[in-house]
Formats: sequence, structure tokens, C-alpha cells
Amino acid sequence: MKVRVTVVTEAPHIKKQQQTFFKVPSGESVTFDCPAVGEPKPRILWMLPSNEFIAFSSLRFQMHSNGSLSIKQVRLADSGEFTCIARNPAGDDTITYQLVVVSGPPLINGKLIDCATEGLPKPHIMWIMPDNIFLNAPYYGSRIIVHRNGTLEIRHVRASDQANFICVARNDAGETILVVNLEVTEMLKRPVFKNPFNEKIIVKSGSTVILNCSASGNPPPQTIWVLPNGSRFTNRQKVARYQVGADGTFIIHNPTIVDAGKYHCAAKNKVGYIEKLIILQVGQKPFILTRPLRLTRSISGESLFLHCSANGIPKVSITWTAPNGYVLNRPQINGKYTLYENGTLVVRDTNVQDRGNYVCKAHNTAGLASITIPVIIIAYPPRITNGPPTSVRAKAGSAVQLNCMAIGIPKPEIVWDKGSPTGSELLHPQGTLVIQKPSSRDSGTYKCTAKNRLGSDSRVSHIQSEYSSYFHNQLFFLSFIYKNTHILPCVKKFAAGDGRSDGCSY
Repeated sequence: MKVRVTVVTEAPHIKKQQQTFFKVPSGESVTFDCPAVGEPKPRILWMLPSNEFIAFSSLRFQMHSNGSLSIKQVRLADSGEFTCIARNPAGDDTITYQLVVVSGPPLINGKLIDCATEGLPKPHIMWIMPDNIFLNAPYYGSRIIVHRNGTLEIRHVRASDQANFICVARNDAGETILVVNLEVTEMLKRPVFKNPFNEKIIVKSGSTVILNCSASGNPPPQTIWVLPNGSRFTNRQKVARYQVGADGTFIIHNPTIVDAGKYHCAAKNKVGYIEKLIILQVGQKPFILTRPLRLTRSISGESLFLHCSANGIPKVSITWTAPNGYVLNRPQINGKYTLYENGTLVVRDTNVQDRGNYVCKAHNTAGLASITIPVIIIAYPPRITNGPPTSVRAKAGSAVQLNCMAIGIPKPEIVWDKGSPTGSELLHPQGTLVIQKPSSRDSGTYKCTAKNRLGSDSRVSHIQSEYSSYFHNQLFFLSFIYKNTHILPCVKKFAAGDGRSDGCSY
């Protein structure tokens, strides 16, 4: 019993989401959806802003059965891109969310102006603002508040708030006023980064890199740097290659791969505290991992696979140049050529014009590496090595076999030509022609031709059926004498040894 199994696969597809940008206060929770379909069911992975991958739930990160990711108590360090990857054997699909975490310590930066009053009946309090706006107690605005006891509160005092404020106390017996002159001498400001976003910096080995953590504020903020190993760095430490600039920048002289990692910087003053993340990668010149040990050969008509896998930081780009000068500088499918993401080049249906030097170049911002792969295409026209004899006498009842075996690259196609086939012929895959029950109709000239795109070779063989030829002569002779055609029964075979095999007497 034969069982035929058809395996159907479908690459993953993630449904597009209307919202991919989230702005969440620090300490809150957020959920990113990743509804994916595919056959087989895709596996879900999440890549964090730190380039780390998670496939299972952890203390703060919870992965749901539908692929969604929930983050509890978000922090400033969580700001960045979260990428969902849905993957199965047929391919993968991705969706990226942008998370901005808003954080800030409590800010107390206001002014209270009292207006205590006495009188009978109890006076009603009103404040006249600099722009002649009248605010009756109580009043609650976003920045200006007049309390029930008459106290005026101005939150987040600005330089423009410097002016005269008038408190009016009034009852049935009269009114009195108090003029208060507000002078703004200094503005407290929480730290603010000149570049508030997390960064990823790639630097060439041996150069000097400056990590920018410049911040402004009042009073001027103190800058704090935490190295990838978790230790805090200050200029008091004697490290020749490290230096903190007066503006809060962190300078690394002659960086190496050891200096790569996550650098945390913070700025704080008595008003507030902020922090950001800078990821440093030290560039590495591309290195090609796959190098052929010998001359590359390909059979004409078949596909040629050329590999060029390379490593480097940042990610390496691969460019191929074919012998005819054609350049492939990105993954593509282009009729003759296919270039895959992993750097493999496929040349389909090769011929002698595809021979020559193929050049692979791996490049990034750190440098360039290249290899040259010489390729020869093996091809030659057909040559029949085992052909049929030039003449064959077929005996009645005995099958006739005509060989026609040929060599050549591409593999030759074998064709037999006789004119009108009788139906008794059988052609084997290797080119042998077998006439199972030869008759008079099978007599004639047979031509075997082996051909491919480079040429052809042929052999000719003549077959004559002894059985059919003998009877044909006898019947013709009788018909000529009696001028009529008769069907004569075959009553007896000729005697053995008379020179005619399998004949009859009449």
C-alpha cells in the first residue's frame, strides 16, 4: 500500500496594528499584541531594546498564549523598540512597537502668598491678577489656586510671574486691600538631557568615542556614569583611557571589544533625576567564513551555488560581482541569479558563458573583505559510445535490441527515428530500442541521435526481417502465375537443415 502525504506550509503573517507607538508613565504597565497565523503554528519571540531575546515569561515580562507581551512597572531603561518575531519553517514576519517611558520625580516649585483677614461679618477674599483677572476664593486652576482661607498659590513659578498681586478683603462694613510685589530671583529647573533618547553607537576600534550625556538644569545637575560591569565611574579613578568631560560627556580613548556594552548615565540636582542608556559597539572589520579550497566546478545545465558567509560589527552587507560584470548588492531573485540574505549566490541553468571569476565583497563601516572564486563550467557535445550495428537480420519471434548509449554534458537526449512506428517498439531510459515481435512492418532504416545544447551524434542501423521477406516473395510468385491471390494453409514445416528456418510447405 502506498500512502501519499502532502505537507502544506504557510509563512507566518502578523496582523497589522493601528497603534505601534506607546507613551507610558514610569511604573505603569503596557501590553503589545502579536496576533500571528501560519502553518505550522508560528513560534513567537520578542526582541527587547537591549537586543536581548525572550521566549518565555519572567519577573516583569509576561508572554501570553496568543503571543502578546505585557511589561509590568515600566522603567526608563525599557524605552526603545520591542520587536515581535513570528517564525516557522516557511519563514518569519515581524512587527515593531516604539515605547517611550515618561518619568519625573515630584516637583515642588511654587509660591504661597498669604492674605489673612479679620472682620464681622467674615470678609470675602478676592485676588486681582496682573492682567486684571479677578479670582474669588476658593478658585482651583491648573497653575493658580486661591484657597478658602485666601492664600494665593502659584505653582511652577515663571519669570513672567514677576508682578503686583492685589488681595481684596470685603464685607458689608467695607473693604481693605493688600498689594504684594512678587520678585522672581531664581528659577529651579529639573535636569533635561540635550539628547533625551537612548542611543546605540558603533565606533571603529582604536579611535576615540564620546558618549554624550550633557544635561541642563538649575542648579546645574551632577552627571553619573555606570559602566557595563555595573561599577560607577568618576574622574577620581585612575583609568588612562576613560575620562568624564566637564559637560558630562564620557570619553573613551582607543576603544576595544572589551569596552563594548551598556553604559548608563544619569543627571540629578535637588529638583529632579533623569537617566538614559547608551549601547556601545566596537566595530569589527568583516571576516569571510566560507572560502573554497579548490577550483569550483559546475555541470552545464545545473545550478551553481556560491557561498559567502561573513561576520562583523555592524552587520555585514554582501555584494557579488559576476564574470560578466553584473552586480548584486542586495538580496534578490533576478531570473538568472538569486542572492540570499546569508550571502549565498545561486546561478541557475549554467552554461559556458557563466565561467570566470565571481567576486564576493563583505563590507560595513569598519572595513571591507573580499574573496574571488574561479568557476569553470564542464560541458561537451554528445558522443555515442555503444551504438547499434549497421545491419541486423531479425528472426521471427525473437526480439531485436538496438543499443544507443551516449555520453555528454549536459546529459544527451536519445531519439530514435524510423518514420511511422508500428507499436512494437520499446525505448528504455538509457536509449536502448527493443522491437519485441519483429514483423515485415519493422523492416527498414533506424536512426539513433544523441543531442544536447552543444551538438549531436548519430548512428544508422538497417533491419530486415527474414520471416516476412521469404513469405512475401512466395506469395508474390503465386499471385503472378495464377493471376489471383489465394490464401494457402501452412500444413507442414520444412525439414530441418534445408536452409530455411520456420518455413511451411503448401
